[in-house]
Amino acid sequence: MTQNHAARPSAEEARQALKSVSQSKEALAPHVRSPAWLYPVQGIGMGVFVIGLVFSKDAGWASALIAVSAVIFCVLPILQSRSRLVIDVYTHPGSRGLAWTYVAAFALIAVAAVVLYLTFKLAWIGYGAAVFVLMLTLVMGPAMDARLARALRNAA
Repeated sequence: MTQNHAARPSAEEARQALKSVSQSKEALAPHVRSPAWLYPVQGIGMGVFVIGLVFSKDAGWASALIAVSAVIFCVLPILQSRSRLVIDVYTHPGSRGLAWTYVAAFALIAVAAVVLYLTFKLAWIGYGAAVFVLMLTLVMGPAMDARLARALRNAA
């Protein structure tokens, strides 16, 4: 039996297909959450990056911290995708707005830390910014997961 793939589906077939997609999204929503270790490790990686960035003009070891953070960011997606479904909270329309807020806040913290350190030469500025970035990640990561789950649940 051959099928004509060029034939358009009937209105009922299209309605059933859309209903099936909506039901799949609703069923997936409760299972959308990142592993418990993801955001703490990501926050540490971002904090290490900020420290490296802040001290990059004054300390030779700072470039090693930037390299360590790059390795962390390269390894995280690989570890996260092992044996689980991954929906990117940064690019999915349901959580993209919150993700942009998170990225903008991170950039603002990093730039402010660099400028303040270059102005006042106080080491605690770099370390404080790193702690602040870690806390930001620990709050915003789960919030993005929740926003994504809510968007999938409400997609009809």
